[in-house]
Amino acid sequence: MSTTSDRVKRFIETKGWKFYCAVVASIAVTGASLYYLVSSSSPSKTLPGDNTSSKEQQRRDGSTARDSNNNYEGMSVETITKLSTKQRAEVAHTLKAKGNRLFGEKNWAEAARVYTKAIEFKADPVYYSNRAACYANLGDNDRVFDDCNNALQLNPVYIKALNRRAHSLELRGDKEEALYDYTCVCILDNFKNEVAARSVERLRKKVTEKKAAEIMKTKKRRLPSSSFVSAYFDSYRPDRSRAEPIKSSENKGDEYFFNAYNAVKSKNYEEASEFCDKAIQEGCSPVYRAHALNIQGTLLFLKGNARDALECFNKSIQLDPKYIQSYIKRSSICIEQGNLVAALKQFDEALAINPTDPDIFYHRGQVNYISGNFQNAAKDYSESIKLDDSFIYAHIQLGVTKYKLGQIDSSVTTFEETLKKFPQSSEVHNYFGELLVEQQSLPQALEMFTKAIALDQNSPLPYINKATLTYQVMGDPNEAIRLCKMALKVDPACDAAVASLAQILLEQGKLEEALKYYETAIDLARTEAEVEHALSFVEATKAQIRFAKDYPQQAAESLAKLHRK
Repeated sequence: MSTTSDRVKRFIETKGWKFYCAVVASIAVTGASLYYLVSSSSPSKTLPGDNTSSKEQQRRDGSTARDSNNNYEGMSVETITKLSTKQRAEVAHTLKAKGNRLFGEKNWAEAARVYTKAIEFKADPVYYSNRAACYANLGDNDRVFDDCNNALQLNPVYIKALNRRAHSLELRGDKEEALYDYTCVCILDNFKNEVAARSVERLRKKVTEKKAAEIMKTKKRRLPSSSFVSAYFDSYRPDRSRAEPIKSSENKGDEYFFNAYNAVKSKNYEEASEFCDKAIQEGCSPVYRAHALNIQGTLLFLKGNARDALECFNKSIQLDPKYIQSYIKRSSICIEQGNLVAALKQFDEALAINPTDPDIFYHRGQVNYISGNFQNAAKDYSESIKLDDSFIYAHIQLGVTKYKLGQIDSSVTTFEETLKKFPQSSEVHNYFGELLVEQQSLPQALEMFTKAIALDQNSPLPYINKATLTYQVMGDPNEAIRLCKMALKVDPACDAAVASLAQILLEQGKLEEALKYYETAIDLARTEAEVEHALSFVEATKAQIRFAKDYPQQAAESLAKLHRK
C-alpha cells in the first residue's frame, strides 16, 4: 500500500544530506572545485588561490632573484622587526613567490623553508596553508595539522586550510572532526566542492556505521508504532480457522495465551509479546500452539528479528500444515530477504490448501505490488474482492495500483465507489487524499485528510499527510508543526511523524528542537540500517548547530538568503 511513511520518506530524501548539514535549504551541487593545494597522491604544481598570470609570475621570479641578493632569507628576527609593515609585507610576498616556484618544482623541503621565512616577515594564513601543503607531501601530518590551525586562527573561513585540516584529521583517525571540517567547507563554499562533498558522504557513512554498531550491541528490540502494528494485523481478515482461546486456571500456558490473544485485540502489543513468549515457554495446549507461534512470529518480525520469526512460522506450519496465515507471513520474511521466488512459492503452497482464501490473493497482490508487477497485483486484488468484498484494504490497494498503471480515471472511480461502500472509513479518506495530492487536486485532498482525522482521531497518518500538505503547499509551518505534534500525541512511537516534524523544524531554523526529534528517531529505529539512517540526520543537524556557533555571520547570511526565497 502507498503509505504515509513512504510519502514522508520521499519528502525527506529529496533534500539529501546537503540540506541537513547546511543552513540554506535546497542548494544544488554545481560545478566542482579542488581545494587541495596538493593531494598526497598527485601533487599539484600550482597553488590554489594564487591567480598570478604567467607574465606576472616571471616578474615576481625576477624580483625574487634580485631580492635574494639583499639576503632577506638570512635576515634576523631583530632586523625584521625594525622594518615597516609595508616592507615586511613586500618581502613576505617575494618569499612566497619563491616558495611557489620551489613547490612547482616539487622541492617541498626547500619550499617549506622559504614559506617559514615568509611567515617571519608576515603571519599570513596563505603562507601557513602553503607550508602545510609542503608538509603533506613530505608526510609530516602533525605539521600539516598545526599549520592549518595557525592559518584558521588568522582566517577562520579560509576554505583551503579548512579542507586540508579535514584531510589531516582523517589521517589522524579523528573521523568526526574531519567530517565536521568537510561539512563546513561544503556550506561555506555553497556546495561547489565536489571532493569535499564526497568526503562528507564517505565519512558520514563510516561514523554512522560505527555508532550504529555500538548502539545495536545494547539496543533492546522493540515493536514499531502502535499504528504500524495495528495496520499489519488489520491487513489480515479475522482468522476463523483458529479456536477461540478460553481462560484456564489449570494450564498456565493457556492462560498466558488467552492474555496474549486479548492483548492483541486491545492493541497492547508489547504486553501481547510478553504473554505470547510465556505461553510458548509454559507449553500451551496443542489446539492453541500453532496460533501462539504465529502471533509470536508476527511480533518478532515486526521487531526486526526475521530469523527467530521464521523459526516460529516454520514450527507453526509443522504443527498445522494447513495454517494458511503462517505461509503468508513466511512470505513477508522472504521478501525482506530479497527472495521473490521463495515468497511466491509460499502462496502456491497456500493456494494448494485453499484456492478460495481471499487473504492469499490480497497478500500475493502485495508482493506483486512491491516487486513492481502492477498488472498481476491488480488481478490479485480484484480476485480478493471477488471472494470477499468487505475487506477495505483490498479496495484501497486496487485503486492505488490502477493509479500506478496510469489508469487515473479508473483509480479515482475505484476510490469514489469505495467511499460510498465505506463512508465511515478513515483509511479510505486518507489514502484517497494521497492520490488527490499526486493529482494536484489539493483542496480536495485537504478535505479528505480533514475528514479522515474527524473519523478517527487516533490514527496519526492523516495528521501527517495534512501537515505535509499544509507546509509544502500552503506554506503554514506553525499549523504543520501542530499537526505533527498531534500525530505524536495519538501515537508517540510514530516514526513518520517524528521524521516530518524534525524536517519542518530544521527548515524553520529550530535546530535544537529538530535534533531532539532526530535523536528520538534513533530510539524508535528497529534495525541497524534504520539506526544508521537516523544517526546520519543527527550528525548532520549537530554539525549545523555547531556551524551556526562557529560561523555566526555566515549562518545569519545563509538564513537571510533562505527567508528571501
